[in-house]
Amino acid sequence: MKKTLLVLALAFSAQAYAVQPATANTVIDFESLAHDQEIAYLDLGYSHIEDGFSVSTLATNFGFSVWGSASYFFTGSTSLINDSDSGITRLSQIGGGLFALKSIDLAAMFPGLGEEATTVTFTGLKSDSSRVTQSFSVAASGVQTFSFGSEFTQLSSVTWSNDAMYTQFDNINVAAVPEPETYALFLAGLGMLAMARRRRSL
Repeated sequence: MKKTLLVLALAFSAQAYAVQPATANTVIDFESLAHDQEIAYLDLGYSHIEDGFSVSTLATNFGFSVWGSASYFFTGSTSLINDSDSGITRLSQIGGGLFALKSIDLAAMFPGLGEEATTVTFTGLKSDSSRVTQSFSVAASGVQTFSFGSEFTQLSSVTWSNDAMYTQFDNINVAAVPEPETYALFLAGLGMLAMARRRRSL
């Protein structure tokens, strides 16, 4: 009986560990869209899937584009551009899982042309249906890395939009967040394992 209980506890703990999502940071860098032309590649569609995450535009007139590495406006890394005026971009995890947003790289669409700084506001929808927001001022030239506050976790999606000027975005640093049910399952498995070991020692 004790041996059977121990085997069941080990199996339960292994199952709980197996379904636990990875929490390591993932960087969405769009390098799969890289090209070496002087112009921007247009008509890349309305969504891009990478590393288990979906980046989509809610617009219906224009989709995404990227500058080629030979372009004057290339920032040194492949960046995605929402080509719709005031276009809204949405980030979510495939399958609807929760995640944390750590940081993002932003640059003007036409860096170096003397544009004024533009403000980009990010709105996160959390698992409890509450919302968090954070705004960044993007300079007219160069790439800037912006970090999000600790409240940008337990997110089901994040949206942001073009303000007065279009922006390029790149290197989106995200991390999957385990569901509370997963933690409960994992802890239950550990509890059963501890109970089995205790009975075995008696």
